Amino acid sequence: MRRDFLIWVGFPALLPVLHAAELSLPSQVAGPGSSVSISIAFDPGTSPVSGLQFDLQYDNAIMSIVATPGDSIGAADKNIYLSDLFPNQRRFLVAGLNQNAMPGGSLLNLFLNLNSNAPAGVYSLVISNLTGTDPRGSASPLTGANGALTVEGSLGSPIQVSGVLNAGSLVSGPVAPGEIIVLVGSGIGPAIDSVPISSGSSTVLAGISVLIGGNAAPLLYAGPNEINAVVPYEVGGQDSVQLSVMNSGQLTAGLPLAVADAAPGIFTLSGNGVGQGAILNQDSTVNSPSNPAARGSVVVLYATGAGAMNPAQADGQVTGNNPPLTSLPVSVQIGGAAAQVQYAGAAPGLIAGVLQVNCVVPQNIVPGESVPVDLTVGSTSSPSGVTIAIQ
Repeated sequence: MRRDFLIWVGFPALLPVLHAAELSLPSQVAGPGSSVSISIAFDPGTSPVSGLQFDLQYDNAIMSIVATPGDSIGAADKNIYLSDLFPNQRRFLVAGLNQNAMPGGSLLNLFLNLNSNAPAGVYSLVISNLTGTDPRGSASPLTGANGALTVEGSLGSPIQVSGVLNAGSLVSGPVAPGEIIVLVGSGIGPAIDSVPISSGSSTVLAGISVLIGGNAAPLLYAGPNEINAVVPYEVGGQDSVQLSVMNSGQLTAGLPLAVADAAPGIFTLSGNGVGQGAILNQDSTVNSPSNPAARGSVVVLYATGAGAMNPAQADGQVTGNNPPLTSLPVSVQIGGAAAQVQYAGAAPGLIAGVLQVNCVVPQNIVPGESVPVDLTVGSTSSPSGVTIAIQ
């Protein structure tokens, strides 16, 4: 039968059913003192969404929240901006210097860190004040589905494997020797923020120490629910190691970690793991849409997770003027084209674990304010979503 038969006999045309894009939160159960990870799911619907904004309301007397970008943001080369409107209401803006529509998937990963004395009950996670725009900047319909966190049972785990993040990409996964990591958990650090005073790192901050594979990890920062540490180079060659967080010598949290030869993540200016990379132009100025790099010029990328160095570096060492090189091969793609790597090794003046890569911007790429840049160490590539401005 012909497809236009119904129209021919007088029936109305069958049009596709349109539905708005949707943000949705799951409901979860956890015990007091737990750190749980949930994702805000994004369903693009039938109308493309290139940017969006919403508020998240939660009970700040019961929990604190840490947010990292999900795969939808990275795939569309967007950035994330946030602001606390009130102690219990956080606003999120997802936007970018492009017209890319965001694909379905995880929009944001949320770490909910529950207080150890959180009373039993059901606590709502409310999405409100939603707005969306299509690639042309026009309004695009956007709806939200709320979630809830039920607190019940005994004390839970203060840190999960998903709360061990690459400091550059803010993505979880196997750790690499020398990788700078961010630990996110409930009450894993001191009550007051602490940083090293007389050196670049310290193995103890305000009584907090971290052992990885039995080796003391250099610490760069310790706060109530976050610790920044460097994976000791001694874990190289192992398949897995034990992470132990100590407070005044007493174990407060622990879990096993998988180990990889490399786990590259590029640092970004926002610190969110996506958007404009922390990249220098050939004249040592910071790359940005208002200060783009020329094709054929040299740019400098900063990353972490390159694995072993040659010659070997000591844990916590500040790199001097004779820096070691990476043991594994390093390659860079800018705008989908291979960039000639002139140097890949430790970054002079910075803590061991920071990778510096000098490369030449390919001539045969399309310029733009947010050109994708990807880093590969060995056989492992950095997560998508980091960009560079090219003129």
